[in-house]
Amino acid sequence: MGNSFGGAKDSRRLYLSNGGTDVFFDVMTLAACPPAGTPWQQNLALHFADGHRHSRGFSGYDLDELPWTAEATAERAFLQTVVAAALSRRGWGQLAYDPPHIAGMLSSYAELIAGFTPVPNPSSPYGDWQLSPAAAELEPCVKHGIFVGEFGCRLCDTWIQPV
Repeated sequence: MGNSFGGAKDSRRLYLSNGGTDVFFDVMTLAACPPAGTPWQQNLALHFADGHRHSRGFSGYDLDELPWTAEATAERAFLQTVVAAALSRRGWGQLAYDPPHIAGMLSSYAELIAGFTPVPNPSSPYGDWQLSPAAAELEPCVKHGIFVGEFGCRLCDTWIQPV
């Protein structure tokens, strides 16, 4: 079981095992939380912080499912910045493990984003990311500094941390 990520339902796919998905969401959370300033950016960071925390094998998504707004070009640029930060290993010193294979996965994800043109998606299954997330979800973990999200700090959750 694993997860599939794409630009759109008929596009090229990136397949990650469940463990690979956990690592993907860990490094994307580390990269997304510090610069997230707007409600859309904060919701994206929370998407990564809470990702793959329940229903393992059902956390993949297509980029066209995200709730892009009229600011889709800037939102896509933010996502590209987050991937670039993850590729530069931002925050990886806080991981309890070394993710040797994630760079290739991130590069593939960056290619998906580069080939994707977002359009506003008011009927996204993820809701309206123009609305600010709950303040409690944006609280930083005292140990890791990332958003605690709905389920608590993902880096403190030993159940999802690779061994």
